[in-house]
Amino acid sequence: MTFTGPQIISELREKLQFEIGRHLYGVLGSYAALARFEHEDLTYARMPDDTPFPAPVNLNAALLGNIGDADLRGLVAQEARRPHAVQSRLNQELGALLNRLLAEPDFLIVKQIEMLFAFHLDLSIFRISASNRKHVLLLLPGGRRGDQITLFQDADARFHRILTANLIADNHLWELSDG
Repeated sequence: MTFTGPQIISELREKLQFEIGRHLYGVLGSYAALARFEHEDLTYARMPDDTPFPAPVNLNAALLGNIGDADLRGLVAQEARRPHAVQSRLNQELGALLNRLLAEPDFLIVKQIEMLFAFHLDLSIFRISASNRKHVLLLLPGGRRGDQITLFQDADARFHRILTANLIADNHLWELSDG
């Protein structure tokens, strides 16, 4: 089932009122549909207390920005020889970044997530971080294919990724309609 941007915002506003439990949400769509949703719907969306929704955070840029230039050059140089060390470091940086971004406000919208999959980072950090009063919305370039969520489906098949099953509860996951 697909949803319009306003339908997603309406359902999300209801869910943002809950303080207890897991609060990881996802919106699926093509890059164009996600950009349209961001600019036409999220920009004007209001929280239940009538404050504006926070601006989406470009995760790729924020994660790279969290690592100093010298460290980043070192990671790039090590990546081919020590991929697990690089992956471990990036997982640590991702955890620290999410903690910092969720300190205030309690709602985080994340876009541009390609690095997570390029370096096989642990996505469960989002589920762990999005609990109790902390809410996280992931803008995911992809769609449903049967029971699976296929990400980057507009790319060549070798770049497709399957979203971890049960990472996001089914009633917290919406797919944008094309229109």
